[in-house]
Amino acid sequence: MAGPLIYTVGRVIADLYAEEMRVPLSRVASFRKYVGGSSANTAVGLARLGCSVGLIARVGSDPMGDFIREKLQQEGIDTAMLVTDRQLSTGLAFAALFPPSDSQVWFVGTPNANANLSPVDIDAAQLQRAQVIVMAGTALASDSSRSACHKIIQIAQQAGIAVVFDVDWRPVFWQDASVALKVYQDILPQATVVLANETELAFVGQSGSMEEATANLLSLGVPEVVAKRGGEGSWYFSATKSLFMPPFSVEVVNTLGAGDGFGAGYTYGLAQGWEPRRRLQLAAACGALVVSRHSCSEAMPYMAEVMALIQAREGNEDG
Repeated sequence: MAGPLIYTVGRVIADLYAEEMRVPLSRVASFRKYVGGSSANTAVGLARLGCSVGLIARVGSDPMGDFIREKLQQEGIDTAMLVTDRQLSTGLAFAALFPPSDSQVWFVGTPNANANLSPVDIDAAQLQRAQVIVMAGTALASDSSRSACHKIIQIAQQAGIAVVFDVDWRPVFWQDASVALKVYQDILPQATVVLANETELAFVGQSGSMEEATANLLSLGVPEVVAKRGGEGSWYFSATKSLFMPPFSVEVVNTLGAGDGFGAGYTYGLAQGWEPRRRLQLAAACGALVVSRHSCSEAMPYMAEVMALIQAREGNEDG
């Protein structure tokens, strides 16, 4: 692909989503399998928008790891730094869907192969070619993976590469939330952009108020904070500007993965040098299309679909 080169770093798992809607996991009879995990979802989203994408993570030496690698390669994603781990298995997530509300998710295999991501997995010469690196916060949950993340951040800083940090706060991967907060606060000031949903922003910003939480992050030295608010729209904050983007109206099927689609759209706009409002618009449209579909990675839209949704809203506004 001729688009900007972007690497995603972090959680890669296999998703098994209930085919029956509004049925608890204990009673689900059948599941559909997809590539999952925030970093894999974002990588697919970016590839479908037209970026050259590489993914940095680990999968197990097992059928699910093989499935993930094959599917990512089919999407045109570079898997040279997707390492096969010989100790831990590929992570799994089972999900029951209750649209339009949140879903029931059960993570299996914790820790999984992602926890063993190592600094030796990083090809510095290749990574230096990137325009943007997208890092998921769950990659900080183990000592080994955290060390890899610090190496990636160091390479990014030396090469002048923008870092989009997706908070991706999953308490199940941490033993102590207070320790997690300290780890996050150490890395946050090194990010160019911080992406967070309502719960994540309250955690890293230490306030239930969006404005106060954002101010706390900006005071740490974070240049840009983007707040994902689902059906309430999204916000952009910097030291000098705040912007609001209303949500696109769609029928909700699955809220899981919408934030990753949003992040892919925002990152694409950042890599293209777009101004914040245009980035937010693309991100919001990507997230809306994902939430209207069953899966996460397979739901990621192509640019033509996103532009059609944006143009449809603009046409309605003009009318």
